[in-house]
Amino acid sequence: MSSAYVLIVFAVVIVMMIVLISRFHVHPGIGILIAAIVLAIGLGYNWSEIEDDINTGFAGTIQSVAIVIFLGCILGTILEKTGAAVRITKWAVNLVGEKNIIWAIGLSSFILGIPIFADDVVILLIPIVSLLAVQTKKSMMSYGTALYMGALITASLVPPTPGPVSAAALLKVPLGQAILWGTIVAIPSTIAAILYCRTLKTPVLPKSEYVNAAKETDEKSLPSLGMSLLPILLPLVLIGIDTVSNIVAKDSRFTNVMDFIGSPLAALFSGCIFSLVLTGKKWKTKEVLNDWVEAACRSAAMPIIVTGMGGALAWFVKESKVADSIAKMVAGSSFPAILVPILIAALIHVITGSNALGVMTAAALVQPMLGAFGISPLAAFLGCGTGALMFKHANSSGFWVTVSMSNMDVKQGLRGVGVASTVAGFTGAVVTCILSFAKVI
Repeated sequence: MSSAYVLIVFAVVIVMMIVLISRFHVHPGIGILIAAIVLAIGLGYNWSEIEDDINTGFAGTIQSVAIVIFLGCILGTILEKTGAAVRITKWAVNLVGEKNIIWAIGLSSFILGIPIFADDVVILLIPIVSLLAVQTKKSMMSYGTALYMGALITASLVPPTPGPVSAAALLKVPLGQAILWGTIVAIPSTIAAILYCRTLKTPVLPKSEYVNAAKETDEKSLPSLGMSLLPILLPLVLIGIDTVSNIVAKDSRFTNVMDFIGSPLAALFSGCIFSLVLTGKKWKTKEVLNDWVEAACRSAAMPIIVTGMGGALAWFVKESKVADSIAKMVAGSSFPAILVPILIAALIHVITGSNALGVMTAAALVQPMLGAFGISPLAAFLGCGTGALMFKHANSSGFWVTVSMSNMDVKQGLRGVGVASTVAGFTGAVVTCILSFAKVI
């Protein structure tokens, strides 16, 4: 079977998958499964072995990520429902002062995007951001876009949000490294996006119902700042300690203990348990211990399934030598290999509208090619995360949530959310390329 034939079949299958998901609104899990089956058949796999190979790729991928995604969704749900997200935002506003409100919005959104989906961050904080827009006489085109950008960027780059967790698992990047370097790249991306948001001065008034809702918020019912931040920081600190201890004293008893306590599973579970403090006397009720967990299960199901299906597709990409053919083609040209994950993620994101799908699917497609490309899994991870930020537009739920709740029209939304996300993605991609070329990652 020639390399040209393999590449043609692969290209046709990927286009088919994207069309199914974006044009015919097929669920990504089914779309990727169909792509894996068609690729296997097109490349002449033994029909009797296809099911076993799909199960192998699926199971091998989710075994290290499913529980982590589930726990991350529980943590996010508790932070949403207890008012911790609002408390963090109020703290950020007090921290930077009235003249720098837009930076407070970006900072709080940046923090909350780590455990909470970006769309949900907008829904949670749009009342307080609308009130701030009235108080400072600023446009919701600027403030609403800034609110979405911070969360979108960390939701694409920093675990434990499902997209980057899945990409890290697919690319076999240790979660501690993914968190550290994802944050490093996310910071300049966010700064660039907020600087752009500051230029958006077209007058857009907030919706009155959100302003009134913010005014009715009971300040006394919100948890303290320390209690609000600790469930987010505790898992990150534990994972960080484990990472450092493995570098400094790999064979010590302390490192042996931290290998479990600082593992993604145990660290996130610790954060979930600690977050129960936020619920007050409600912690032992069915609503908290069962209903909120059930809501988290529903949130976790999609990324777990899509990640597993991505692993199944990656199995056939690797075993059929598609990866080798593409890698040879790139190696034989002057095209920088680090741009491949960035462009694949950007393409999938722009066509499907889902940054999580862009991150996860790009990671699945690129992983088998890494050895021949000569780029590290970490560089590919950052490339997927930054590429999946490029150009949010009208096929994205996050775009519509932000635009509609910020009282923007579509044209204003494209100037705001569309351009700001591209600025963020381009900035992150440039930083990633520099780090890769300098052999830092």
